[in-house]
Amino acid sequence: MLREVQLKSAFAENYPTLVPGRWYTAAAIAGLVKGTRIIHEGRDVQFTSRILQSAHFEFRGGDPRHGSWMGLHTRRLDRHPCRSEPALQPAEGGMSRAG
Repeated sequence: MLREVQLKSAFAENYPTLVPGRWYTAAAIAGLVKGTRIIHEGRDVQFTSRILQSAHFEFRGGDPRHGSWMGLHTRRLDRHPCRSEPALQPAEGGMSRAG
């Protein structure tokens, strides 16, 4: 089951695009909140704790996350190819390994 999140009514003013009490996919809302913070605070904004604060949201499903995401990387966040593998280069038939 996917991790889901629901905005608490008391914090509705902080998240005007979300409907309190409606369940959303946590990853999608985390991306929305993170993107909004980057737009408002600049691309150098520091995320030192969870993006979705447990005081503002209720969670269900998935595996609970203990601690912060600080220092963790996901495929979605990877911006550079692994140093041990050559970068992908455009080729006539699609993408191919440089080499």
